[in-house]
Amino acid sequence: MTKTIPLYGVVNLPEMEAAALDVLRSGKLASGEFVNQFETKFGELIGQQNVVSTIDMTSALFLALHLAGVREGDEVLTCAFACLSTNSAIAQCKATPIWVDFKPLTVEMDIADLESKISPRAKAVLLYHVAGYPGPAQEIAALCKKHNLILIEDCDNALFAARDSMLVGSHGDFAVYSFYPNRQVNTVEGGALVCKNSEIADKARRLRRFGINFKTFRTAEGEINPASDIPEIGWGMTLNNFSSALGCAQLNSAQSRHHKTIENVKKLQSIVEGMKGIKPVSVIENGIPAYWVFLLFADNRDEVIHSLKSQGVMASAIHQRNDIYSGFDVQQTLKLRNTDYLQDNIIGVPCGWWLEEQDIKNIGAALAEATSSVMADNNVNDA
Repeated sequence: MTKTIPLYGVVNLPEMEAAALDVLRSGKLASGEFVNQFETKFGELIGQQNVVSTIDMTSALFLALHLAGVREGDEVLTCAFACLSTNSAIAQCKATPIWVDFKPLTVEMDIADLESKISPRAKAVLLYHVAGYPGPAQEIAALCKKHNLILIEDCDNALFAARDSMLVGSHGDFAVYSFYPNRQVNTVEGGALVCKNSEIADKARRLRRFGINFKTFRTAEGEINPASDIPEIGWGMTLNNFSSALGCAQLNSAQSRHHKTIENVKKLQSIVEGMKGIKPVSVIENGIPAYWVFLLFADNRDEVIHSLKSQGVMASAIHQRNDIYSGFDVQQTLKLRNTDYLQDNIIGVPCGWWLEEQDIKNIGAALAEATSSVMADNNVNDA
């Protein structure tokens, strides 16, 4: 195989180039009409009204935790197998992550383990829909209501993922999305916070720009109004007009790329069915993943990844569990058996809209070669 098949694709459309040129020529790079347009149109895409764009996803998560009342010493229940961009927001709040395990042989947060770890110091649950695979948000939302906790859905790479015909992000008090370059929609860098009501969204908009109330901040002559108070000082987390314009240019075609990804996954599922040494990660009942990548469990995972990469297929273990990092300052001795299994066995292979028919066939052939050669090597070693 001479062609390298990338794990991720980056959307690059003529519409994006035209939008970028228009904004550059306008000079309105930082603020402008595209910020509000992007928030409105993205909200329409996911069926939500109160979308607040941010400079990146972690900033959106930080805002969600802050608005949820999470402060120093509080606890946030989360899973360790995730992007560091997810759990780092907990440390930024000086809160303590409480690591929750997964259900066996899935990427679903274990609800029983979650409930067993709720303490009086718990304030929120952070549910990451791993690699775009929908988690048990409805059940966790009910549990949060029972224990008076805030649910934040991390829909990082899960745009269009759904369960029971409801898009992820529908059950949480907050939902967060990422527009990093390798996501389904990219704004070079960016994120969004979805709030349950307009009042909280308005507060989030003030806090993302130092706490400023832009309805009163300037006088009629455009000068800073000394009578406009800022009761809570916020941060600089606003998505700029240039990035927002790039995002707007992708929204009309985003669903078609999602449908192409689903078609690719169906083909890959057919190819790997019955293949020894690997098996697809199961999807939650009535769930439809966004498939940021196609997840598999693999025996001798590291050897399989090495073989795939040597054949030009850029597979990956996806994440490094976050509970290994001393920066979280967590002394948790409980065993996370299923997290251990994920870390040792999970593999993500390319499946996205950017793949051609021959790419799918090449990925299947590379998987067959990788698993058979690894099994053969192991048989030799065992002999």
